Amino acid sequence: MDKIEIKSKILGETRQVHVFAPFFASTEPYRQAVLYLQDGGDYVRRANAIDVWENLIATNKVKPFIMVFIDPKDRNKEYWANDKWADFVAEEVVPEIDKRYHTIATRDGRATLGASLGGITSIWIGLRHPDKFSRLGGQSSSFWVDNERVVKELSKLDAEQTTFRFYLDDGALEGVDDTRRVNVMLRGKGYPVTYVEGQTGHNWTAWRDRLADAFIALMN
Repeated sequence: MDKIEIKSKILGETRQVHVFAPFFASTEPYRQAVLYLQDGGDYVRRANAIDVWENLIATNKVKPFIMVFIDPKDRNKEYWANDKWADFVAEEVVPEIDKRYHTIATRDGRATLGASLGGITSIWIGLRHPDKFSRLGGQSSSFWVDNERVVKELSKLDAEQTTFRFYLDDGALEGVDDTRRVNVMLRGKGYPVTYVEGQTGHNWTAWRDRLADAFIALMN
């Protein structure tokens, strides 16, 4: 795990991100896709993201990809589908990762993923910067934010103009109506959507148990 400091002009301070770079990521002859995870520390500690990655690689269910773990300081502010946070990720974190690693430096080589507020901001990053990301994932995403502001933006998408691939999941014990509606809406527009629903609540155990589904859907 590499630790990288990014002097952010957008946020006005230095932030740290952690990078899990697969074996020989900088020297392999092939380039690798990159997954940017919100609440990155929780994905490492509570969702066992690296173990999930290793198990999927060992069983040939995904090709190796780089994971960038990003954490907020003021979660409720920065993850509230926040424009400055989206710009920080797309305009400052992404170029630094592309400079340091052997990445697929195109929108199709980049994916985002987060849970709860991290899920809604993960989707918002892609909507605000469609030139940088084409694979968007959210686990139990907080679609209710600002009277479903992000859902309204998703409703404006045209699959013939901007291509995306989506991964969405939710738990039946936490309320799934909003995610179900988004799933149906995006499929109706012609977007490929992987939707997974479990008999679970709103917690890291549920997101951990569905993480393999997210990796397979977004990174293949």
